[in-house]
Amino acid sequence: MRDGEFFTSIGEGRTIALLLALKDAPAPLILKDLLPVMNHTQTLRSRIDRMQSEGLVNVDVVLETHKKVAVSLTDLGKEAALLFSMANLSVSPGKELKEKSLDLKHADPILRMLCGKEYVVQKDIIGMLHSYDTVIKVLSVMEKDGLVIKVDNRQGGWEIRYSLTSLGRQIADVFQTVHSKISRP
Repeated sequence: MRDGEFFTSIGEGRTIALLLALKDAPAPLILKDLLPVMNHTQTLRSRIDRMQSEGLVNVDVVLETHKKVAVSLTDLGKEAALLFSMANLSVSPGKELKEKSLDLKHADPILRMLCGKEYVVQKDIIGMLHSYDTVIKVLSVMEKDGLVIKVDNRQGGWEIRYSLTSLGRQIADVFQTVHSKISRP
């Protein structure tokens, strides 16, 4: 299930933080101004390139005394940043974004996988993402944030099921909305 249509830059971790940093900036930011959000230059550039290909940001090369890469939000990026800003305010209000599940790697596909379903079995989530440790970490933080609940089901075999809470459904709807806008041809 790891196809390009299901996975976007939003599920890669720290992308929401980049969107919010650009939203709060009074002018386009140069790439080095985004390093406090994502402190690895190659990863940052790769993420910005992917966000550009999805229509979330504009990237302009500015030639002054030195070549600079200026990054700004597109209209779609502004809309996504606004939606994620509201979601950020709803989830664990006393915490910083970096402490929340919203911006963790794989939070996006997990929330969208749970969206509209009564529950999803943990092994199916792990099977989609191929990383047991990461899935367990993200689901644990989502549970602490009040987005999911975990149920151990011992009927007919032992399995762990995850369901969205009412807050989780609202947040999953935000992720689904942004995903559908990014995925439009």
